[in-house]
Amino acid sequence: MILRKTMLAVMAASFIFVGCASNKDPEPKELEGQVKTEVLEHKGAALGVNQLPVWVETYIAEGILGVEKLSSYAGSYCFIGEEAGSNLDALQTWVTSFDVPGEIARNVSTRVDALFTGAASGSPDGEYGTYFENIVKTTANANYSGARKVNDWWVLTRRYDPDVKKQYTDEYRCYVLYTIEKELLDKQVLDMIDKVAAETQGTTDAQKSAISNVRAIMESEGF
Repeated sequence: MILRKTMLAVMAASFIFVGCASNKDPEPKELEGQVKTEVLEHKGAALGVNQLPVWVETYIAEGILGVEKLSSYAGSYCFIGEEAGSNLDALQTWVTSFDVPGEIARNVSTRVDALFTGAASGSPDGEYGTYFENIVKTTANANYSGARKVNDWWVLTRRYDPDVKKQYTDEYRCYVLYTIEKELLDKQVLDMIDKVAAETQGTTDAQKSAISNVRAIMESEGF
């Protein structure tokens, strides 16, 4: 009987210890990989330019919002297309025929959706329903004016395992950057939001409040 009580006490203590340990965040682990990557060639090599453009480096490290924080693009929204492949000629054709309107529309739609979700006091899937859906669809299908191409860049990289030198993968990766002035794009988006609101039957007070909140945010900091 004493032995049984002792075992139960040990088990209880073990459960308590495990429970306490589980409340701690796991320690970050260092990632180790054998595969290495090196740049074999890039767009600037023939011109003696050996530095990666700041906008490409920033985009890879921080995404599109990081690029928009660069002083070079103050007052502008940035849109970057990215494509990879084994044929440089095909990728340069992709750069030339890049779907600028489609990329901008997708990006704007995503931002507007997030903006309204944050500005609304209720759930977009509930009380706001069709109203939110119409706004997102309208911004996703719109043609935005004022976009201009700033630059494009490509690099040829090789991925390989140092222990298996005869096996490697070469890949071209292309980036293309477009910008639109914030004031110009903000006005186009706000005009669409107002148009949807005007065409929506029986706009509720909550919906009007959401529109007001979104307008205030866009006028102060954009979207």
